[in-house]
Amino acid sequence: MGVMQDRFVMLARVADPNMARLLGAKLAAEGIESRLRGEALGPYRLNVGSMAVTEIWIPEHSLEEARLVMLAAETDAAVSDVEPAGRGPSADPIRSWVWWTVAALLVAAVLYARIIWFT
Repeated sequence: MGVMQDRFVMLARVADPNMARLLGAKLAAEGIESRLRGEALGPYRLNVGSMAVTEIWIPEHSLEEARLVMLAAETDAAVSDVEPAGRGPSADPIRSWVWWTVAALLVAAVLYARIIWFT
């Protein structure tokens, strides 16, 4: 009695092969088998335009669960791009002091060079 092979369906097409590998790893962590196909994964990595597209294929019976994993991955990516509220990079007094010192020295050097060259 043989085990019936499940049919694989395409879950997504991803432009970045590294992102496809990451999504494949997230699917594997959830117990979903995935197969990646694309020119960018072969021995001669073509990663320009449509040749960089990597397809993620999964068993048909795992489609709904895999879509939830993909949705969670998109949500995580959107949230990680947002900076936390509060202090920005210029709020640090040491960084601000260094930045203003460098800017003042640069302005002084330009003014000094103008005085030397044009007098």
